Amino acid sequence: LLVETLHYQLLLYRRHQDTIPRDNLYTLVVTKSTNKQASSISKMGLCCSCIGRFLPFCDLENLQNENSTSDELAGDSVPQVHSIDTAMSAPSIAIASETENEVNGFGLALADVSVEQDRTYWEWQIKAGDPSYCPTLMFGVSNKRNSKFYEILAESTIPPEKMGTKFMCSVSNLKDGDVVGVAVQQSELPMIQLYLNGEIQDEGQVSRFRGTVFPSVYLPPGGSAISATFLYREDQFIHGPPSPVLEPLIAERSLM
Repeated sequence: LLVETLHYQLLLYRRHQDTIPRDNLYTLVVTKSTNKQASSISKMGLCCSCIGRFLPFCDLENLQNENSTSDELAGDSVPQVHSIDTAMSAPSIAIASETENEVNGFGLALADVSVEQDRTYWEWQIKAGDPSYCPTLMFGVSNKRNSKFYEILAESTIPPEKMGTKFMCSVSNLKDGDVVGVAVQQSELPMIQLYLNGEIQDEGQVSRFRGTVFPSVYLPPGGSAISATFLYREDQFIHGPPSPVLEPLIAERSLM
C-alpha cells in the first residue's frame, strides 16, 4: 500500500513538476512512512530508493548535489585542529598547553596528522625560559611510533637522537621566539627543506623519506627549559611558506 501510494504521488509529481516544489514530495513521503509504519528507519530508506527509481535522473542528481554542497560548506567552515600525539611520542615528552600543540621535556614528539599532501608546510615556534640556553633541536618527519618502540630505545645503547630521526635535521643555537619552518615537496628533491625565521637552511635538507610520516620534533635532554609549539594552520603561521604552492597541513579525511 505504501509503495502504491508513493507511485501515485510520483506520477502526480512528474505530471505537475513545474508547479509542485520538490521538497513537498519528500515531506509527503516521510510523513506517509511515519504515520503508517513509523517503527523502522529502514522503511524510510526503502522510500528513498523508490524515489530514485521514479524521479527523473536530472532531478535526483540535482537534489543530491544540493545536499553534498551543503555538507562540503559545513565541513569547510570547521577549522583543522591537530595536536601532539602522546601515544606516538616519547614518555619523557610533556604537553605544555591546553591546545596540546606545545611540548617540552626531551625526546621525540609526533603530531597526530599524517603528511598526505604532495606539497605542504608547517612551523615550530621556540620558547626558551633561559636566554643563555641555546640548544639544538631536530625537525622533520618520522614514521609512526608506539610504546614498544620507546621500550626498545630505553634498553638500547644507541643515542636517542639517532632513533626515529632519520628524516629529521638539526637546527642549532635556537633562541626564544625563533621559528623553524618545514617545507615538504614529495614530488621533488629535497623532499624536506628547513627554514629558520624565514631563511633557508642549507644543512636542513632531507632528500627522501618513505612510508606514512608525521610532523615531528626532537627535544634534547634538559629540554624542560625550552618548548616547541606546532603551528599548522595559515592563520597561525608567523613567517609562512616560502612558496604559494605549499599549503597548510590538512588531515587525510579532509582531502577526500
